[in-house]
Amino acid sequence: MTHLIIGTAGHIDHGKTALVRALTGIECDTHPEEQRRGITINLGFAHLTMPDGTTAGIVDVPGHRDFIRTMVAGASGIDLALLVIAADDGIMPQTREHTEIMSMLGVTRGVVALTRIDCIDREIMAMAREEVDSFIKGTFLEECPVVTVSSKTGEGIDALKKAIAAIAASVKPRSADDLFRMYIDRIFSVSGFGTVVTGSVLGGRTAPGDELHLLPGDKRVRVRRIERYGRQADEAVGGDRASLNLVGLSREEFVRGMMVSDRHLRSTMLLDASVELFEQGRTAPLWSSAHFFLGTFEAQARMHLIDADLLRPGERAVVQLHLPQPCVAQPGDRFILRNTSNDRTIGGGAVIDAAPLHHRRRPPVLLEKLHAIARGGLNDLIAAEIKKHPGGVSSGEIAELLNCSLQEVREAAKTLPAEITVLAGEDALYFIGTAAYGALRERIISAIAAYHRRNPLDLSGRTADELLGMLGLDRSATHERMLQLLLKRLLDENKLKLVRHTWALPGHTADPSQGYETAIAAIDGALASCGLQTPLEGDLRAIALKQGIGEHLLRQILNFLAGNKRIYQIEGAWLHASVVDPVRRRLLRELDGRPEGLTVAQFRDLIGANRKICLLLYALFDREGVTVRDGDVRRITERGSDLLRDAS
Repeated sequence: MTHLIIGTAGHIDHGKTALVRALTGIECDTHPEEQRRGITINLGFAHLTMPDGTTAGIVDVPGHRDFIRTMVAGASGIDLALLVIAADDGIMPQTREHTEIMSMLGVTRGVVALTRIDCIDREIMAMAREEVDSFIKGTFLEECPVVTVSSKTGEGIDALKKAIAAIAASVKPRSADDLFRMYIDRIFSVSGFGTVVTGSVLGGRTAPGDELHLLPGDKRVRVRRIERYGRQADEAVGGDRASLNLVGLSREEFVRGMMVSDRHLRSTMLLDASVELFEQGRTAPLWSSAHFFLGTFEAQARMHLIDADLLRPGERAVVQLHLPQPCVAQPGDRFILRNTSNDRTIGGGAVIDAAPLHHRRRPPVLLEKLHAIARGGLNDLIAAEIKKHPGGVSSGEIAELLNCSLQEVREAAKTLPAEITVLAGEDALYFIGTAAYGALRERIISAIAAYHRRNPLDLSGRTADELLGMLGLDRSATHERMLQLLLKRLLDENKLKLVRHTWALPGHTADPSQGYETAIAAIDGALASCGLQTPLEGDLRAIALKQGIGEHLLRQILNFLAGNKRIYQIEGAWLHASVVDPVRRRLLRELDGRPEGLTVAQFRDLIGANRKICLLLYALFDREGVTVRDGDVRRITERGSDLLRDAS
């Protein structure tokens, strides 16, 4: 079922509240009885159900100039405007101001209701209709229907409902998968329930039992109960007017202008934005002040022009807004600006970047970036954010940085510019600048090639952890996962190969024929001559030095011999395969006939070695899976039996 919000607009005393009452049967005026209704959203709000089941919440905003703050709060997030003009009064100052505000807030659909037709004759009606047609020309209402009505007699009410339903059918439903956001416009306490907040749900969904974040800050609350349009509901979704009964905090901790969300969103005292001044207004200098309205948040803001030195009425510019207190915003959020005395609306705009750097200077590259973001939207903003993270960033981090949903990031990722590379993981998307991605690839291959040159006898290469440090990336989950995806892509492209747990170049082999044969033979012979005795590290180094073998090359030779199964490394000790392999066969034959197993002492007597060697060999055979420890004895495993049969 589609949910949408209709916002009324129009001059004071032009019959907005009476019209809402005629449409819905709900009285929106404030009176003491409203306070005794329990959890309710009827105070200033009503609802209308269309024939197709679409539910529309109607925000009945005051028309008096002193209540513009309420009008802006109510209009934020609306889908359809209902502009009310009294036929016997015509176009008035708030008619123009409200229409401009609706347009500035991004409203693109609406219906004009020409009210109080019972008070005029046909001639006046024709003049009123002509005035309305002239007024809406060039505005977002130009193609919208104009319906003549009388709230007193009911004439035209059904026609108005049909016009609203026809436009409502074209409204795209808000995604319930978006992040849940609701600006708080009212806060009150209800006996037996506690704190209740009301507002228009901008997107997402919430249900009783859900945990929400009270923002700015990060205080947690739990949803105990939800009402939509005066009735208890199982959920609140984007497009709803809702009351949320919240537990976990006291009434005093809630302030009008705060937001509840299902995710922690960063607050900011700086906003990059696109601003447009109304035609009827004053010129704004490089630095100016204005009253800033975003949802139910309001504050005196300092406005710094970024791409102009002067902003004239009717012109548009990119600005940085400096706020005296933190607010929570998303790119694309619409706001209104009023003069510092708050008695005239001067313009408005849309947020470009909700977490910008402080622009003390205005270099051309900054202007170009901000204009691109303003023209292109979220995908360009994401691209700009990615460039701030040369080591890469995840979709979850982007969503958190930009205060948007994961779904919005995934959708925007489909249209990112070519200078951004996307790596798709099972858990998230990972983004990195294409130039930085190419540089990382080259550095990985170069680092592994250098390792091969220094270690020609080592079949293996570099571990992912080693590469992470060599690339200068921190060991965050994002960088670790992104590096794995990059290495996997290089593997698929046959640029790398996986050798055990390391990454090597495809053509790399351990080649002893490059002047190392004599050195290898010397170490191999020395270990073979040790028999069932483990040589000390110092003894091995001494043997190597006699052959002119340094410690680094000695380590390579040992790894080479181990990789070719000519020696075994067991807990830091080395034993030659010519000794170990016969012992293994002898032990397995003995265990095959002794189901009770062998102790260490019995094994020592069997092979005539000391206890240390026996413990090392038992550890090796356990590691290979041919024996298993059972208390003080070792028994043969199924794998050991298979190996014994294969050797027979």
